[in-house]
Amino acid sequence: MQVSPELIGLTAVVMGTLTILIPIAGITARIALKPIVEAMARYREMKGSDDAVTMLERRMSLMEEQLHGMDRSLRLLVEDADFRRRLEMSAPVGAAQLAAAPADAGTGS
Repeated sequence: MQVSPELIGLTAVVMGTLTILIPIAGITARIALKPIVEAMARYREMKGSDDAVTMLERRMSLMEEQLHGMDRSLRLLVEDADFRRRLEMSAPVGAAQLAAAPADAGTGS
């Protein structure tokens, strides 16, 4: 098989052109794709921060529920203390008064 001089010349021109065009294509691709890659990286970071925000929102809602539960318990304790105080202040009855009451009832008739 004989190789013609035109084929050798054409191969040399194609190889020389590719030697120059491949690095140019690489640089062009890097310049064109860099904003896209950065946007994808920012999206992933935001997605990660969204997960963190969601977790913080869950924790805050749990803390709010606990705070409301503690508030309810405190209100019940205050109501109980007020009830006991009013009960003790309303009519203090001692043992001497209980013993004297039946004796007074018998003399009155």
